Amino acid sequence: MRLVCVRAEGLNPYYNQAIESALLELADDQTEVLYLWQNDKTVVIGKNQNAYVECKIPHIVADGGYVARRISGGGAVYHDKGNLNFTFLSSKKNFSIPKNFEIMMGAMRRLGFDAQLNGRNDVVIDGKKFSGNAFYKGNTCFHHGTVLIKTDKQMMSSYLNVPEVKLSAKGVKSVVSRVVNLSEIDSSVDADKVADALISEFGCYYGGEVEMLRPSELDQAKVQEQLKLFSDEKWQLMDNVYYDAQAVVRLSWGTADIRLKLSGSVIEKAKIYSDGLDVEEVQRKEQLLVGADLYKGKQDVDDILSAFKEQKNGF
Repeated sequence: MRLVCVRAEGLNPYYNQAIESALLELADDQTEVLYLWQNDKTVVIGKNQNAYVECKIPHIVADGGYVARRISGGGAVYHDKGNLNFTFLSSKKNFSIPKNFEIMMGAMRRLGFDAQLNGRNDVVIDGKKFSGNAFYKGNTCFHHGTVLIKTDKQMMSSYLNVPEVKLSAKGVKSVVSRVVNLSEIDSSVDADKVADALISEFGCYYGGEVEMLRPSELDQAKVQEQLKLFSDEKWQLMDNVYYDAQAVVRLSWGTADIRLKLSGSVIEKAKIYSDGLDVEEVQRKEQLLVGADLYKGKQDVDDILSAFKEQKNGF
């Protein structure tokens, strides 16, 4: 098995996202890839999220920061130079989320941290989150996540809008109260140490030598193609539709901001903004809502309709 590691050399989120996408072509049945990268002053949202709701766009722009949208699902996260991002890229045949978490938590043990997986995609220490994770599944797949090392939590709080329904589900009052920096536990830890631990554990897990590649050694035409997508404001912000009725609800698969255009009680149009990890499933549920009767329900979207009726606003 060929083991490849690429570490980004800049802090621009759109270029770093472009490198990540270009690396999808490098991973195959005989090649596992680890990508390490950092952004500065950036809010990154999931593919199905509403940028206007998830973060304070004018505040970010005024501070010279960035809003970025990824191709994976999940919720909004804040990146700065005190955060390290990792991505495991594998062929569809070899992709394994449990395997990737094992490597990631093995790296934490190398650094002396007792980390545990909590819920669907958080990694915690003593109940406090220091890593959020999301996943992309195509012909080639990736698992990427954050590692909070010395992130400015006050800036995180000032940029992010976290729905009250989500905080209530976590039993906390603010995003700051539920996260921890590794440097708060061990002040000697920095991004280089975390990167070294991830690379060492990556090689140890597969039992091979890790080949280091620079971003300049990748297919630059592919990088530029992807850079055009991620740096496009239309991709970053997308839409913010308002219909006849709206409700923000917490469901088994994530938080859903549901917006419906109604004809009587029948749904004519539907939009779901969500931090659900399965991008295609969220979009499928959105399509199934169209034509459903709000009061009679429809198989596979009954949970949405029931929750909506309980917390509806404007209907």
